[in-house]
Amino acid sequence: MREITEERDIQELMRLCAGFHDSCIVSAGYSSGAFVDESNGMGNGEPLEHTLELVLHSQLCRPIKLLFKGVRKFSVIGWRDNYFCDIFGAYLAFHSGLLGRCRDDRLIVWSDSESFDPSLYAEDSLLSSRGSTYVVAEKLFWEINYEAGEK
Repeated sequence: MREITEERDIQELMRLCAGFHDSCIVSAGYSSGAFVDESNGMGNGEPLEHTLELVLHSQLCRPIKLLFKGVRKFSVIGWRDNYFCDIFGAYLAFHSGLLGRCRDDRLIVWSDSESFDPSLYAEDSLLSSRGSTYVVAEKLFWEINYEAGEK
């Protein structure tokens, strides 16, 4: 898997996937790294063990897997009446300052909406018709699945 570490990596991924235009999320899997051991002790998992894997298919490129590590927050929009599930353009950028005024941790943000702005985003209600699927994490890895597609 390839890691996104700088702006050039973001540009390359967006170019290879046509900005995720005409893509859809096929599956999502979250793992926290948390556990309860034999003596009922609770383990919280290390920060980078909090992972989210998204598998996307596209009409313009081969299937792609996104693996986020150090997940801070994510929201997945499921079925919505009168909406298609396709992505017309995705958002992918580094951000600092999302963890509060005293923190400047650089995080990576992905969303299925190219107009997504994490600094302005507020959840209106639990089942709002607005909203985007998004992920805020410390690291992002990706791979294009050449075996799964014919394109």
